[in-house]
Order: sequence, then structure tokens, then C-alpha cells
Amino acid sequence: MIFLPRGNPVRQKVNPARINLPEAMEKLRGGTFTGYLRFDTAKATGIILFREGQLISSIYVDSDESKRLIAYDAIAKIFEVSISGHAILNIYKLSADLVLSVHALLHGRYLQHGKDLNELDVQKQLDRIKDESLTVCLRVYTLKNTALVFYDQGYPLGFVHEGAMEMVQSADITTSVALLPGAKFDMLEIRSTDEIVLADLMRSADLGPIWQRTRKGFLQDKQQREAVVVKAKEQQLSHDRQHIFGIFKTIAGNHIGKFGVTQVEKAFTPVGIDLSKRDMDNFYAELQRLARLVAGQSKVLPMIEEMKKRFDAE
Repeated sequence: MIFLPRGNPVRQKVNPARINLPEAMEKLRGGTFTGYLRFDTAKATGIILFREGQLISSIYVDSDESKRLIAYDAIAKIFEVSISGHAILNIYKLSADLVLSVHALLHGRYLQHGKDLNELDVQKQLDRIKDESLTVCLRVYTLKNTALVFYDQGYPLGFVHEGAMEMVQSADITTSVALLPGAKFDMLEIRSTDEIVLADLMRSADLGPIWQRTRKGFLQDKQQREAVVVKAKEQQLSHDRQHIFGIFKTIAGNHIGKFGVTQVEKAFTPVGIDLSKRDMDNFYAELQRLARLVAGQSKVLPMIEEMKKRFDAE
């Protein structure tokens, strides 16, 4: 999971399966949107960053961070989980400067990761940042809240809290999120925003074909999965039909002998694999008619009743 402050909400809890994402992103580009799109699934998070209408970064990370995709690979994966209906989309607006800092954070390298804040000597970490002139981001977070503190060569640049579009000068991580139960701590080495070279991914490539390929592949996979399910269901129904057929022949044999088995075979032939009520009612009526040709009513009726009870029990 990627922990980021939410920024100023533009859209929240949207099902991206109902949206043509390339078209929506083109609108964001035309509107010179600055902020990020967040796609959350049960097992991963995808982030797409815009700065003044340029798509400057995309990243997709599994919840345990064992798998990490960037650029067009990340976009393709985000499209895939969106089309499948397994994602929730939230869109947040940030300032242009803050987006650059978030870009640096998303592509940073962990120096500390997932440390329990209550068991961490925070002052020691702050002293290290200053003494080693580190350019880092400190992230303090719970499942629902995240705060960031940015440092450039050992000097604090500012603090980012939930709902903020701008970085503020207060950089005290001993307040706010840090006081919440279960708060965690990350330290990531990042590049200075002056060193970040931006590329507009939407200018470099048309996202429409990526979307169409992903959608086509998903639909083909879905059709194949559905075909497998249908085939398995048909096989099970056929097995159930044969099972009932065998029971009925045994019951007929017990009541009126081998001629009863023959009449069951004749009467059961039109019965479909779904063993519908209509088919079964027709079967009982036809079997009763045929059985009367070889046995009396005193044997036929108990046979039919036993069949009905066994069928209902199955």
C-alpha cells in the first residue's frame, strides 16, 4: 500500500470500470490538472501523477511491495485492475511544487521502513539527517492518516498533512499523526526536486491503444473463464442426471423387475440435464403409463412415490 496525504479531493470512491480512463485523463490534461489519481485494490495501489496537465509519473505497488511497476507498465496494470472492476479511484488536487515532492517520494529508496513509532528514537533519526546532510522524506502514517516531512541536504523543507495542497513550514513529526495509535515511520532517501527530469507520458505515447489492448485481453480472459464455468456446470448437471437415472433404474428393478428398468430408460430419455420440474413431472406421468403395461397399480404407485422422495432428497 502506498501511503500519501489525500490532498484536496476532486472525486472520491469512483468505480473506474465505468470510465474510459484515457479520455478522462485527456480531460485532466486539457484542464492542466495538478495532483494525483489513486487506484486502490485489495492487494495493490496505483498512483498517476499530473503536473500542470502533464502525466509525469505512474507507479503500481503490491500491498507487500514485492512487485513494483512504473511508467507504461504501471499504467497498463492500472488499466487492467480498473477494467476488471476491482479498483476504487480517488482524485486529489495538489500544488505543482508538492507534486514534485510526491514524485520524489514515490521513487525514493527506503532507509527505514514500517518502524513502530513508539519504539523508535525519533531524535536520533533527525540528528542523522542533519549530521549526514541527507535529502529524505519522513513519512508518519496509520491506515487512515499520513503526514510527510521533507528534508533537503539535512535542512527541513516543510510538512504535509491530510487535506493539504501545499507544503507548510512546520515540520514537527511529534504531533498530528504521530500521536495516533499504531503510527508507523518510514524514511526514504529521495532526489532533490531540482534534479527531477520530467517526461510527459501522455505526450510520449497514446494511451488509447494500451487501454484497448488491456480491455480486449480482459474480455477474452473473462469469456474463457465463463466458458470453463459453463462447461464445468454442464458436466456436473450431466453427472447428476446420470446419478438420478441410476437410482431410478434400481428402484424400478426392485419394484417391477427388468421390465421396469426398460420403462425407466424409455421415459427418462427426454429429460434434460437440468432436471427441470416440468421434465420430471412428464417423466413420472410417462413412466406410470408405461409401467402399467407390465405391472399393476399396487406396484407402480409405490415405485413412483419412492422415486419422488429420492429425487427430492438428492
